[in-house]
Amino acid sequence: MNPADANPAELQPEPAQAAATPEVELKLAPQPLSLSQEAPGDLQAPSTTPASSGASGFQSGGIRELLQQLGVFQSASLEQLLPALQILGLAVVAGVGLKLTGAVLGAINELPLLGQLLQLVGLVAALRFLARNALHQQKRAALLARIEQIKTNLLG
Repeated sequence: MNPADANPAELQPEPAQAAATPEVELKLAPQPLSLSQEAPGDLQAPSTTPASSGASGFQSGGIRELLQQLGVFQSASLEQLLPALQILGLAVVAGVGLKLTGAVLGAINELPLLGQLLQLVGLVAALRFLARNALHQQKRAALLARIEQIKTNLLG
């Protein structure tokens, strides 16, 4: 039977069915919070003694101890972490630089004829470099010696 064809009186629930559903009322009493209880596992509640390091309120090494308890920080000192943070910072800076360079080159490439003109300029510069340094045997040997010197200086 189609619900649109039904009489509205037939769609109403019977009073006996509606009253048969019992209402459940939940009453939860608030539990008192105690800071003196120990935390589950290896973690301990922080001490409530004031810090002796001044008005800042932090214990010396408190963050390091917390991270060691959580198993996140395994280093003995923050100075050991400094080189890794420097490398991470350089990687972020390099990534941002590459993203900006790509955006600028993409914008230049969208300008009519400017991208092709810059490609032609690069091709001419490369051909001039090769003609000046690679065609003659003496200049080619000097260029290869210079490249080898730069490589040993950089790589050790």
